[in-house]
Amino acid sequence: MVWSVGRATWVGDLTDPEIAQQVGTRTFERGSHYAAQHRVRSLAARPEGMMILGTVEGTGSQTYQAIVEARPHPKGRAPLWSGRCSCPVGSDCKHVVALLLLARDVAHGKQPPAPSAEPVGVDGPAVPGAPVGPPRETHWSEVLGHVRPRPREPDQAPASPEPRGDLMPAGLFVDTIYRGAGWQRQPEIGYGLRATRRTRTGTWHQSLSWHDALPQWRSGMRYLPEHERIMTRLRDEVRKGSGNTTYFTAATPLALDAGPEVWPLLVEARDAGIAILPGEGVVGPVAVLDDPARLVLHVLRAADDSGDLLLRVTVEGLPETQGELLLVGEPVHGVAIEGADGSLTLLPLEQDLGLGREAIRQAEDGLRVPADERATFLRAAVPGLRDHVRIRSEVPLPAPEADSVPSPQRVQVHVHLLADVPGELRLDLGFAYDGHVRAFTTPRFGGATRDRSAEQAVLEAATALLAVPRATWRDSTGHLHLTSRLDLKGVDAARFLVEHLDELESDEHVLVEVDGELPVYEEVTSAPVIRLGTSDRESDGAAFGPGAGDGAATDWFDLRVSVEVDGEEVPFEPLFAALAGGEEVMLLESGAWFRLDRPELVHLRDLIAEAREIADPQTGGLRLSAHHVDLWEELAALGVVDRQSARWAGNIAALRSEVDTPAPPVPAALRATLRPYQVEGYHWLARLWDARIGGILADDMGLGKTLQVIAVLARADERGDLGPLDDAGRQGRGPVLIVAPTSVVGTWLGEFETFAPHLRVVALTETSRKRGTTVTEAIGAAQVVVTSYAVLRLDDAAFHAVQWGGVVLDEAQFVKNRQAKTHVAIRRLGAPFTVAVTGTPLENSLMDLWALLSLTAPGLYPRPDVFTKNYRKPIESGTRPELLDHLRRRIRPLMLRRTKEQVALDLPPKQVQVVPLDPHPVHRHIYDQHLQRERQRVLGLLADAEGNRVAILASLTRLRQLALDPALVDEAHRGKATAAKVEFLVEQLRELAAEGHRALVFSQFTGFLRVVEGALAAAGLRTAYLDGSTTDRPSVIRGFRHGDATAFLISLKAGGFGLTLTEADYVFVLDPWWNPAAEAQAIDRAHRIGQDKPVTVYRLVSAGTIEEKVVALQERKRDLFQRVVDEGGALAGAITADDVKDLLDLA
Repeated sequence: MVWSVGRATWVGDLTDPEIAQQVGTRTFERGSHYAAQHRVRSLAARPEGMMILGTVEGTGSQTYQAIVEARPHPKGRAPLWSGRCSCPVGSDCKHVVALLLLARDVAHGKQPPAPSAEPVGVDGPAVPGAPVGPPRETHWSEVLGHVRPRPREPDQAPASPEPRGDLMPAGLFVDTIYRGAGWQRQPEIGYGLRATRRTRTGTWHQSLSWHDALPQWRSGMRYLPEHERIMTRLRDEVRKGSGNTTYFTAATPLALDAGPEVWPLLVEARDAGIAILPGEGVVGPVAVLDDPARLVLHVLRAADDSGDLLLRVTVEGLPETQGELLLVGEPVHGVAIEGADGSLTLLPLEQDLGLGREAIRQAEDGLRVPADERATFLRAAVPGLRDHVRIRSEVPLPAPEADSVPSPQRVQVHVHLLADVPGELRLDLGFAYDGHVRAFTTPRFGGATRDRSAEQAVLEAATALLAVPRATWRDSTGHLHLTSRLDLKGVDAARFLVEHLDELESDEHVLVEVDGELPVYEEVTSAPVIRLGTSDRESDGAAFGPGAGDGAATDWFDLRVSVEVDGEEVPFEPLFAALAGGEEVMLLESGAWFRLDRPELVHLRDLIAEAREIADPQTGGLRLSAHHVDLWEELAALGVVDRQSARWAGNIAALRSEVDTPAPPVPAALRATLRPYQVEGYHWLARLWDARIGGILADDMGLGKTLQVIAVLARADERGDLGPLDDAGRQGRGPVLIVAPTSVVGTWLGEFETFAPHLRVVALTETSRKRGTTVTEAIGAAQVVVTSYAVLRLDDAAFHAVQWGGVVLDEAQFVKNRQAKTHVAIRRLGAPFTVAVTGTPLENSLMDLWALLSLTAPGLYPRPDVFTKNYRKPIESGTRPELLDHLRRRIRPLMLRRTKEQVALDLPPKQVQVVPLDPHPVHRHIYDQHLQRERQRVLGLLADAEGNRVAILASLTRLRQLALDPALVDEAHRGKATAAKVEFLVEQLRELAAEGHRALVFSQFTGFLRVVEGALAAAGLRTAYLDGSTTDRPSVIRGFRHGDATAFLISLKAGGFGLTLTEADYVFVLDPWWNPAAEAQAIDRAHRIGQDKPVTVYRLVSAGTIEEKVVALQERKRDLFQRVVDEGGALAGAITADDVKDLLDLA
């Protein structure tokens, strides 16, 4: 790799003192160290030589982009320069110094070693022998960049239209951007489009974003209507290709990489008078050309007389502009030429080969066809290449086949039938010309043409295809269209094969191609056999009813029902759904199908629906008493009654029977004295363990849930239940898996070491791929395995391969989303004993509780839609409050909940005080101005509250930030006034520090925490800081616990769980959150077992702002958790449109 600074020779005259004088001695020393470590990954210079660009490796895995710009000195001395960087420092940083020093060496003729493929460590450069990246391939422009098309007169740019009142002409800045920066590949320079518009003073707006340029609703200054239409279409197109880019402007440019459709839009914009202007990193004028460049394939003889052919691609049709050529798009669809005079020329590239940038570079360098493959290439490949690219050859090519009298091509509808998934068919529909398939859509550039008239005629004539449902459709004008793809499953697939396939194959206007072996479908007319009972697959080896064979520990009813048709078992859940939905037939995986209108199946549907309504909520399943004998006799009359032994009902019975048995003693090996309520929790967990069912340990935060779990695992060890065969030859159930947030894994290890060091505990903090060992190999003979939710999700299959004796889910609110991969991964584990440990089993909705029950007691409420219909909606809406009693009775055996007020009588009291504070008058004025704008914006968005949910929450978040400090929203407001909450906090903490107290300070916004940190430091108060970006979390926590910091500043997300900070006895919540459960989690970091001082909590609220409304919203939604879980607690439900209106006084 050859480094060059081009015309930027001025950098060679810079001296160390000059650089150090501008950036500072310490920054210069750090930059020198970076340069010595060869951290500069790339170096480039603009053609005019007044800008140097490069990428520099940081201390971690981050790569930063640095730019050094030079300008002439007013007195003719050495050029003045300044540096910018994408690192947090932003300008004249150590990365800029490293880039300058390397560029100076290159200007003096010194070539540094090629950059390593791996990042340099914090302690120095990579070790000797580390792999070095491959040498850079020669760029095509270095060999063929001189090729130019015939000169032509450039079109005269249209005049920019004049403003019309508040309607202004549009413009486009073309900015330099970086694409794909990372360790896997070198970043590439690209170009992006940034919207602008003419100002009233005649200049162009420099910081306008696409979002602000094209608002949905807004009065005031806008684009000219003809410009707004073009800009909207252009934005919608180019944003498809924007991502993984780095830029140096306040507003985000959208990359030109999206697709070839961007070029006609750019030409249309230019012709409409939309100015195309040089932006960031572009010096000279920008031109957009109409005529595309094109690829040409050269077939050459190899120079070594080997008989090989050399294939090389060139680009033709380029303008005369001399400069560097850059490829645009992936696959490439355009070209950018950086002229030596600083100009930039953009034009489309016509290619029908679908080649990306790297593929074109490789083809430019040359592709070799060995001599023994030469004949095959000329005979088989050249005819196809002729259809896609212009070919110039030094060797004779086979002549194109041509009839003396051209005959019209035969057009047919092409049906590609794919059968690669059992029970499913996929139909890809298009057109075939003379038996050869054509692409369904028009090629982007060039390629063969389509005879649309012939296609329309054959489509109208293909009567067999018209009979296939959804294969064709007509628009409002009656024009017939062909559907590009049909996916058929189940009955639809069977009907297609039985009713339509033969007709299609016999239709002369249709060409059918079958890929895969088609299934055989036939109707079964024998009567179904219905079996009833309470047996399950674990007790008798038979699979009855839903869940059979899926590996999940789930049940549908304690009453088990199975149906056999012609000796084949029918999955009951799909059968019942088909019966309830009124479907006519049902298809089995074997291909057999039967009708559902048989009298016995209709009767079964009615009886099962009735049985569901009378299920006892206390049992967790269907239980028929003597009062239901008629129903049972009707069910029995339909089929055969098998053995009765339901797993779920049996587990509940076992749990009940143990209530009267002697309570198990606390294990002697446990190194702790349990409090009375912890002993009760231990007994409850032990009964669950023995009954092989799960539950939810939902004790209030800070009551020692971890210790109770460790106690029951120590008992399981005494009984020989943990792990495989023990020393006495007893068979264990398998190891127990504990899943926790990443930050809490270490806490669990420390608790086991303290209370049960005799247990063999292993932590899995990396995936099998990173460790290099499987989960089974990593755990070895361990009895307890601790891992994180992230590792479990990524290593799902490896964990599923282990037979677990039990699963413990710490901070189980992390898996409340039933559709998330982590939730699914836990369900797949199938452990007989699954316990969810959480102080907040409900945070936003009753579905949070359902999600935990679906993991711990999967047979209780297996269907979320039924739970929503029967419980969530009527309870949360308040229409049927009596259902709360049913729900509480049903979950009581499976959930244990104690609050501090109930059991921790020795815990010091906690006093919570809401402190309203009037904002500074300057801040009040700014807030009121923004409030009116946000009200108008949200009022329009509420027409589709669900579709605009993100935008609505963004508006509410801006108001919450403004209520704290307007500088969080706009840096222009910084320094205008000190936030009232900051003044109050500084005053309070001064007094607390003088009295020897310590405090926790929580906020949702890390930006505000940094403001507070600076204010406290200025007041001479020492602080500790923790948010989601903190890398050494344990060290920071230890520093506060054992240090002398007065306040610990913590973001609510990062510090709301997994912390014990009883050293603090004051808590300040700087901003209220929609969900008071999250606030309670944070407050209980201090108010928990081990606290020996009263805890005082101040919840600061900006008076007369949205924060007051948030507190009111909390109070309205606080009681659901209280009524369902512990008859005392907190919950904030999901924010509704009515809630938003209340927050902004729009009701």
